[in-house]
Amino acid sequence: MDLSLKLIMDELGYEADINLPPDHNPRFSFVELYSPSGTDMSGDKLLVCGLSEALAAPKRENLYFLCVRDRMVDDSETPEAMRGITVIRRNIDVRELFNRVQRIFLQVHSWVMKMEQSVAANKGLQDLLTLSEPIFKNHIVIQDSTFKLLYYTKGIKTDDVVTNKLIQYGYHPPETLQLFQKLRRLEEYEKPHDLIISRDYATSNYEVVKKMFHTGGSISIQVVMVCCGRPATDGLLELFRKLLKYIKIYVDRESAAYGGSNAVKTLALDLIMKNVASQEEARNRAAYAGFPFEGNFRLVVVSFEDEGNIPLSRLVQSFAEVMPQASVFSQNRNVLILDIERGETDQFKAVIDKALVASDFYCGISNRFTCLWDIGIAYEQAIMAVKLASQMKSVTGNSTKNQHRRVYCQFSDYWVYHLLSAGIKSAPVVFKNSFLFQALNTLKEYDAAHRTDTLNLLRIYLENERKATVVSSILHMHRNTVLYHIGKIESILGVSLDDPETRLKLQLAFKTDDFKPGVFHSDNR
Repeated sequence: MDLSLKLIMDELGYEADINLPPDHNPRFSFVELYSPSGTDMSGDKLLVCGLSEALAAPKRENLYFLCVRDRMVDDSETPEAMRGITVIRRNIDVRELFNRVQRIFLQVHSWVMKMEQSVAANKGLQDLLTLSEPIFKNHIVIQDSTFKLLYYTKGIKTDDVVTNKLIQYGYHPPETLQLFQKLRRLEEYEKPHDLIISRDYATSNYEVVKKMFHTGGSISIQVVMVCCGRPATDGLLELFRKLLKYIKIYVDRESAAYGGSNAVKTLALDLIMKNVASQEEARNRAAYAGFPFEGNFRLVVVSFEDEGNIPLSRLVQSFAEVMPQASVFSQNRNVLILDIERGETDQFKAVIDKALVASDFYCGISNRFTCLWDIGIAYEQAIMAVKLASQMKSVTGNSTKNQHRRVYCQFSDYWVYHLLSAGIKSAPVVFKNSFLFQALNTLKEYDAAHRTDTLNLLRIYLENERKATVVSSILHMHRNTVLYHIGKIESILGVSLDDPETRLKLQLAFKTDDFKPGVFHSDNR
């Protein structure tokens, strides 16, 4: 175990002149009282003495002194002579300074040893926090990914409003989450960081230090320190990282030992990201998780319009509660649902609506697949369906009384759009004067000039397999009038709708026209 100079100086609490580059922070395994004749000058040690002795000592690289000023300032204290020397701005005896630094080493060493023993005995995260109270003197909480309170420093009191509400309710109440959303904290939390340090005082009157542990791309637990007892100095952050090192052991243990959805989530994400070497590995991991490798699967991706400001972890929990038969997790700001049931799509939609009471979203649904190894393909299908649906001029979806936008898009209904998109985008000039664009443009011009709606009539006619009676019922038009307009359309376009290839081209033209202006043919009209 070693301590940095910044940590030692923070713990001492003395002002000092540190003669080192600003970004240089040497580390020491122990402290020693310097003696000109008896000190071994090698090793990563911090030497304590008077400034006179330090200036007289032989100059060597990686030699550092912590000194009491015992001489008047003079010209001999050049930058080169003072390099590596820290001078305390306090009237203190050398031996007292040495004893205080020694106690810092002993206190931190004792704390680390107790944490090691606690982890070895599997005493739990609460024990780690209790052991850490004398070290930090700050309030620390540990929450799960849904902002549920798990553990906290019970011996440290704080007047921080957000923290006390968390302890009172056992989770962050809606008003706190709304504040996090407003400040876009949730987006920040989802990304892997070393430490997140908030000094804007927007959610607390104190500095707040946070660490989000991620497993398989999603938050597993959150550790939050409210600096109500001492500020977030470099030294304190170094101690905080030492605590996090032992917290991570429990995080890793839970990730390795916890079966069910957590293990399935990790496997599914590894398969999606192509981090699994072979089907055999995937099959073995599925067996470990107690999850079938073959079955009747469907993958659903729920994508949000305000993706950066959605409490994903809480939504994942909501989905898991209403869909206990599915594995639910998050990836790239989306919620993923691996469904192993044979439920009808309408029933499935009702469940999603229940979980997302007040959200705007697109829900991409993959084709069914029978082997977990193919989940990567299913993911691409669901993502593609969402992307294509978001580009449509108008999409079918349900809205609540508050007009929340909810769009369900099955890949089986959107694959034709993908083919059209890929083909036209690959060579837009080639399609510029094609029948796909020219036929519909001709009818649009005709409708604009004659105030008719032949374009809509033709689409309904083709979608209903040229059944004039059905079309007349839909458009409240006499059957003979429908046939008259169809004949007129054939004349305008110079085609016969008895030709199946002509009908296919026109239907593809309508599919192309479903996209927002500019997606395919901003220069092709």
